[in-house]
Amino acid sequence: MAIGSGLGSQVGYSVESVYGTFVAPAKFLRARSYEAKRVAQRVQGDGIQAGSLGDLGAFYVETTQAGTGTMAFDVQTVLQGPLLQTLMGTSVTPAVVVTGSAWGQTHTLADTYGKSLTFQVGAPYRGGATVRPHTLTGVKVTGAEFSCDVAGLLQSTFTFDAKTWTDTQSLASASYVASRVFAGGGNGTTTRMSVKMGTFGSEAAVAGVKSVSCKIDRPLQVDDYTSSLAGLKNEPVLNGPSQVAGSITCDWLDTAVFQDIANSNASTNLVLEWVDTVALSGSTFPTFRINVPGVFITQDTQAVAGREVLSNQWNFTWKDDGTHLPSIYVISSEATL
Repeated sequence: MAIGSGLGSQVGYSVESVYGTFVAPAKFLRARSYEAKRVAQRVQGDGIQAGSLGDLGAFYVETTQAGTGTMAFDVQTVLQGPLLQTLMGTSVTPAVVVTGSAWGQTHTLADTYGKSLTFQVGAPYRGGATVRPHTLTGVKVTGAEFSCDVAGLLQSTFTFDAKTWTDTQSLASASYVASRVFAGGGNGTTTRMSVKMGTFGSEAAVAGVKSVSCKIDRPLQVDDYTSSLAGLKNEPVLNGPSQVAGSITCDWLDTAVFQDIANSNASTNLVLEWVDTVALSGSTFPTFRINVPGVFITQDTQAVAGREVLSNQWNFTWKDDGTHLPSIYVISSEATL
């Protein structure tokens, strides 16, 4: 018997071996909101029937079907690997950071073909007796956004495209592992969020940052329907340049960090990093780090909006420098994804 509201819901996912082939969800994230929706293309045929005053129901045909989904959550110290792998495209095997305690995952921007998930939402009826499973298979991540301010938590929203949707698949039995969340501020002795800019590999911390956001878009051909597939699509492939863009809101401390870079139309390297305060071992802490080499700052000039302390939102966008690619690096307690 579940609670007859969102309190009784669940969301889970698993990595698929074959695009569109169901794998029972085995990882269950504590999320803020989530949905798995059916998408259908239906066509009305045109035919005149003497005496009929409306379109003919027999001529109303469903020709294709698919699914979409979203999930919004606070970024946690575990369970992020499958989502990041499907977003970024690199096949990742965690590397040992501290034997028996900590492993690192490097998710570098790559082709996402062959990377897909099964994603399931359990939606309880109000009476609580039934939790209806809404299941997507062949889930491709089309984009993800990460945002955080100093007084808040690192939050993310993932968007999905899927090959199929069904509500007849069995509901997976949810189980949860211990986790923590990444935050913006510190605990008096430890810095949780850092923003660094400069030469690749030698970026230095930027002072005065209030909030950040970073969005990664993976454009996919999501409408490749061909004959003999029963109205289902082929696995989407990348069909446009990937985009990495975002913003940094910062106090006006000097002109060098943002305004001079923007005016020069020169690139710099950006690192957005979050570190938890509970160690995995010794001085090794859970970490979530977004590396964006070769960012350009949108040209802007600091304005004076009134009597308040001056600050500005500086937008950035990634351009490929031909050498380094954007990546997301995670340190966690997980030896496997």
